[in-house]
Formats: sequence, structure tokens, C-alpha cells
Amino acid sequence: MNSVLSLEQCVRCGNCKALCPTYGEDVTEGMSARGRVVLLKKFLEGELGPSEILDERIFSCMLCGACNTLCPLGIRITDAIYEGRKGLRISGHRRRFLGMAAKLAFKRASIGFKVLKFLEGLGEILPVHKLRHFRMLNEMGINISGPALRDGMSLFKVAKPRGRVALFAGCTVNFLYPHIGNSLINILNSMNYDVVLPKGEVCCGAPLLGLGFEEDAAELAERNMKVFNKMSVEAVIGVCPTCVYFIRDEYKRLLGDGVENAMEVTRFFTGVWPEIKKDIGRNSLRVAYHDPCHAIYSLGLHDEPRALLRLLGVNPIDSEKGCCGFGGTFRVLYPDISRGLLDKRMEGYKEADMIVTSCPNCILQLRSSIKGRNIKHIVELIAEAVEPRANSKQ
Repeated sequence: MNSVLSLEQCVRCGNCKALCPTYGEDVTEGMSARGRVVLLKKFLEGELGPSEILDERIFSCMLCGACNTLCPLGIRITDAIYEGRKGLRISGHRRRFLGMAAKLAFKRASIGFKVLKFLEGLGEILPVHKLRHFRMLNEMGINISGPALRDGMSLFKVAKPRGRVALFAGCTVNFLYPHIGNSLINILNSMNYDVVLPKGEVCCGAPLLGLGFEEDAAELAERNMKVFNKMSVEAVIGVCPTCVYFIRDEYKRLLGDGVENAMEVTRFFTGVWPEIKKDIGRNSLRVAYHDPCHAIYSLGLHDEPRALLRLLGVNPIDSEKGCCGFGGTFRVLYPDISRGLLDKRMEGYKEADMIVTSCPNCILQLRSSIKGRNIKHIVELIAEAVEPRANSKQ
């Protein structure tokens, strides 16, 4: 549906404001989902032109999708946000520079990673750790000196496979947390699945689409579709809810087709986990589960991760749900709002001994604030319950 026509249906009821994270930090109408709907309609109809304040309002949306789930008329507010950003992408000096850097980084991610590794290697010679973005990586506890996940093997076979699945690693796991991907491969092999780790996978395109570069995001989408359409696999399993949502659903908007069998990791394991149920001895810990925004609002995942934790002998404590404040480039563009959201989450998790989530980007954000407590991807806990087998490439 055309975004302007969709926005015409809005009756200004305000339901969409209830879970809007930026409105919770800045209670002005323009920082709410409803306020953005009004501004977008005027902008897309040509009544409003680009301006600094319009740019600020439209790009400060975190694209979490909460508003979409609350609209009684089913208006996809985030679709209109994407269209508005496409029209505003050349405005805003600071974001224009970030956009150029993002295009270089995500369209040629392996080269960008090698550059980061090289610069980190200069740390003993030049004080690169004082640069803002390197300081941010240090806050998150990131060490980028190791190899990327997809630098290794691409096919992990077992003797008598029950099936074959593919892994969509995503940029964060591929480059920053490769151990999460390796753990998932070991788990799946232990369950007698062959695992394909395609070399041709590229960024899902979410960061570029979020910055208004729809054509560049569509280019990445086409490359991924060519890779995954060639595969005969039962499922394409993702360890990042944003990646899964994009390759399954947003690709349909960009290309008219998506990776239909894309599945977030907790949903996949919900169907097969009881056969390898095992108490990992964590039942004495107070564990908080952090719901990633795209997992709960776009993929409808709430019960699955908690059911998996209980099967592991872990009883998650009740905690208030909400965005951690990462939002991809949002953390860079709006650090104060990002920090405010993160502080709220930390207050909600103060009684927890451990925080578990299914999103590697949430882990990045949470680790920048929490010291002295474990923050784990749910795959890491599942890995404790299975005995990994030796992998072989054929």
C-alpha cells in the first residue's frame, strides 16, 4: 500500500505512543509515533519541505516496530518512516557523513573489518583507542583481532544427517562474536543436522535502509536472495532477530520476495529442543531475559526463549520489557536518548545475576553499561547442554 494512502487512514487515536521508546525519553508529540505520522504525511504530500527539525524527528525513530503492533487499523508506520528517510537522506551534515561511511562499511563489510583490525593493531603505536568509535568498541568489550566466522569452513557435515540447515550469521556475529556462530554450528551438528555457512552472504541491509539508502539495501537483498535461493535447506537460521525479520519480511517490500524459511534461532529450537533437554545447573541464578525489539514486535517471539530457558533448568525472573537503546546507527546519532533507554533497562535488570538475549546487537549495548555480570546470547546457554561433535568439511 502507498505510504501516503496508508497514513490517510490514521485517526490520531494515540495507541501507537504507548510503547514508543523515544517518546518515553522526550515526551513531545514530534518524538512520538503519532507525531511522526502527522509530519510524514505532510512531508510525503509535499506540504512540508526538508528541515533540520523534520530530519531530527524522522531519523530519531528507532524502527523498533512497537507502533505497528498497536495500531488498530494496521498501519505500518515503519514503512512510512523508511519512505520519509529515503526523501531526507541527503539532508543533515552529520548523518550524510555517517551514511557514506555506512555504505562503504556494509557493502564491503569484509574490507571494513580488515581496516578495523589494522587500526586496532596500531594501538601500541598510535592512540586510536581515544577515537570516539574505538572508545565505543572498548566500552562494549569488543576485540576485533580474531578471524571472522565466515573466514573458516562453509559446510559442516555429520555422518547420518536428519536434515540440512543454513546459518545467516549477520555482520555482528560474523565479525565481532564469531564464537556464537561456532557454538550454534556445534549444537546443530550434535542434533545431526548438516550446516551450511554460505560464503556469499552479505549484510542484511537493515543499517542502510534505516539511513534512507533503499537502493543500496535492495542491492544487498538481491545478493543474499541469490545465495539462499540456491540452497535446498529446511531452514535458514538466524542469530539476530533484525536480520531474520529483514531477510524474511522487509525483502518482500524491497524485492517482492523474501527468504521464506528464515527462522530466528529460538523459534527453531522450540520445535526440536525437548529431545535434548538438559539441566545446565543455572537454576540458582536470577536470570533476566531481554526481549530484542524485532524479536517481540516483528517476529512475535515471547514465549519461545523463556520456554527454552526453562528446559535448561533456568527460571527467568520477571522484568520490565523495553528497548535497550542500540537501534543500529541510533546509538551514534542520538547518544543521549540511547543512554537514557539503556539506563532504564539496567534499572530493570539490577536484581539479575545474568542477562540473556537472542540479539548480538543488544549484547553490544548492554555490555557497554554492565560490568561484573554475565550477558549471554541464548545460544551460549544452549551450547552448555549439548556435547559438540568434531566437524568435517567435504
